[in-house]
Amino acid sequence: MQDSFDVFEYIDFLRARWRFPGLACGFAIAAALATGFLFPKQYTATATMLIDPPAGGDPRMAAAVSTVYLESLKTYELLATNDQLFVRAAGQFHLRDRDGSPIESLKRRVLKVDKLRDTRALQISVTLPDPKTAHAVAQYIAEGAVELNRSGAKEADEALIESAAKVAETAKFRLSDAETTWQKAAGAHSAEALRSEVSDDSYLKSRVEDQLLETQVDLAGGSTEARRDISASRARAELLECRIRELNDAIERKSAALAQQSALEQDLQAGMNSARSSYEASAQRLSDLRASRGSRTEWLRVVDAGIIPQRPSSPNAPLILIGAAVLALVGSLLYLTLSFSLTRGGRRHDSPLSFARHGDD
Repeated sequence: MQDSFDVFEYIDFLRARWRFPGLACGFAIAAALATGFLFPKQYTATATMLIDPPAGGDPRMAAAVSTVYLESLKTYELLATNDQLFVRAAGQFHLRDRDGSPIESLKRRVLKVDKLRDTRALQISVTLPDPKTAHAVAQYIAEGAVELNRSGAKEADEALIESAAKVAETAKFRLSDAETTWQKAAGAHSAEALRSEVSDDSYLKSRVEDQLLETQVDLAGGSTEARRDISASRARAELLECRIRELNDAIERKSAALAQQSALEQDLQAGMNSARSSYEASAQRLSDLRASRGSRTEWLRVVDAGIIPQRPSSPNAPLILIGAAVLALVGSLLYLTLSFSLTRGGRRHDSPLSFARHGDD
């Protein structure tokens, strides 16, 4: 029958061999200290930046920022981790003079950029053997990110303004063309002139009709003078009737032309009004874009350039010592536990033989 685990026996076993965990921890601490002295010291300098909301936005947005908006600000990490910016920093501060590794590996070891969760703060950390150089590089990259943000916003604004200026120029050309076409259409043969001619012809027709009526009255019953000159009166009546027919034809022709000209001028007027509205809208948009230049995107600013670090960030001696001691203690306890298990197993196997020897005696 297998023996159950005896806690007191196990404790006595460990108590009898307490020097082994102590020696293991001592050797581990000594090795950790030696390793810590062998590794070069590294210093981490940190610069803090703030992402300000757009200046042209609603001021109430600053108090009602959503988590999604704050999370979207992580894209500004790309400005601080810009490859060209780091290459310029590496060249200016001679980071590759002592380190011949590829620039990608150097960047991963040296630079760390992190947007703090649920905040508008961006932290730039630079780790180097020289604390002054680490502080200078962190400040250089922070200022470079600010400049990249400003130049990017300026380029975006200039592109929008240039596009709006082209649209306004096109709208102005359309308006000028529409005004020229309308002025040509509304020249000598304008609807107003035709309307005046139709009115004059109508008035003249009414006068001629009155004269014709008087002549016809004279011929119908009229006076002695009319009878004496009846042939002349009839000729005059025929002439007046012919004139009335000519005036009717002219009025109909000019009325048709007036209708066409009025429709044409109305279409041209509508087109000119549309072109004017389009030009005014595009000119207003261009003016608004110029007035709001630099106020539509977030702005980066350095709120804390940091200090020259006084304490190395690595190697972390307390952490190394604690880790080495814990590992040594755990390893030694595991070894002693395994030894205790093997020792108890050997005793169980030796029990029948010992019992047989005692029986022979």
